[in-house]
Amino acid sequence: MSEEDAGMRRMWASVIIQALIDATSEPKTPSARVHKNQARAWIEAEFGTTAQNFDEVCLAADLEPSRIRNFARNYDGPPLSLHVLTRMRDNFLKGPG
Repeated sequence: MSEEDAGMRRMWASVIIQALIDATSEPKTPSARVHKNQARAWIEAEFGTTAQNFDEVCLAADLEPSRIRNFARNYDGPPLSLHVLTRMRDNFLKGPG
């Protein structure tokens, strides 16, 4: 894989990571609540353009969309952080497992 390809994968993975951080946040302002709801809707959509967009971003990051969706739906812990999600990346990679 070229350095450019790796950079693109990291960029798209950052989009997914930020969505998961936003979706599990504890919003303190009305605008933060909107961001949380938008992130959850984007991650959890299963049909239509929104779902297709989410799938394309996941695949560009080399992540399995269904694993991300299932994780987000079932997660019942504290707000996620970049550190925690980076350590969990292997759980979401495409392929068997």
